[in-house]
Amino acid sequence: MSGRGLPLGLLLAALTACASGRPQRATRVDREQRVVADSEARTRWFATLYSLQRELATADLRRIEVLRPLQVMLCIPAEGSLARVGEVAQARLSHTGIGRAPTRLRRSLESEAALARWIETSARATGDTPQDDVLVALEETLRVVRTTPSGTLPPPRTATSAAPPPEPRCEPGAIEGTQGADGPAVLAQLVRVLRRSAAQAMIFERSVALANELRSLYPGISAGAPPALAAELRAADRALDGIRARATMFLHESSSTERWALALLTPEGEAGQEDAPRAAPEENGPIDDH
Repeated sequence: MSGRGLPLGLLLAALTACASGRPQRATRVDREQRVVADSEARTRWFATLYSLQRELATADLRRIEVLRPLQVMLCIPAEGSLARVGEVAQARLSHTGIGRAPTRLRRSLESEAALARWIETSARATGDTPQDDVLVALEETLRVVRTTPSGTLPPPRTATSAAPPPEPRCEPGAIEGTQGADGPAVLAQLVRVLRRSAAQAMIFERSVALANELRSLYPGISAGAPPALAAELRAADRALDGIRARATMFLHESSSTERWALALLTPEGEAGQEDAPRAAPEENGPIDDH
């Protein structure tokens, strides 16, 4: 074989090897798309799985957006620690005469109903609701009440429909904590952190519950399924493990941020209160609804 033919032969051999070892085309579940099955029960099961995949696809961005507006308001870099954010926020509040007060986060039946409506809508074949719209709607059902010496007063709230306030001036090289928004604006944003983290925790809590429910239904859904669905079911089985793990992680993180914000608003030595505290997710079963 000539010197020119040798590389060509090796190239052909390599292409043949690649073709023989080429992975099969990814399933619709792997591509995070809806699966229309042979029965209404299986189609709905796959639709719920898809809604969970879509929900978790933007979870990282939503997690960042919970604290980032407060960090910007306080002129704290994105990599600033949660403890540092708390210190600066407290300093800005006390600088303008806003003290801590016993704080309560109220969940209502309206909150649960709003969440249930979204769960129902997101599992249908049509009528998907944007995730941020869901968060805002759920967030608006949560109430934060602070008890002051003059009585119980609702804290300032950030109107979702109003234009965002101008960003504070953050001069490069300035001492951290000496610039940024004033106390009332910081208080309003801190309350929004509390409400939004609580709303996300509720969504992730239900995500864990739904993942557990799908897992419990899997034996019945897969039994007797046509061969055309075999690959999709195997992919769904794998996907469920990752979905539950990620949803659980985001639930714990959102709950931690919620407790942090509640403690930041409440005097030291007094625990922030919730009217309807959530139970921790069960390891091997669905979560009880409240």
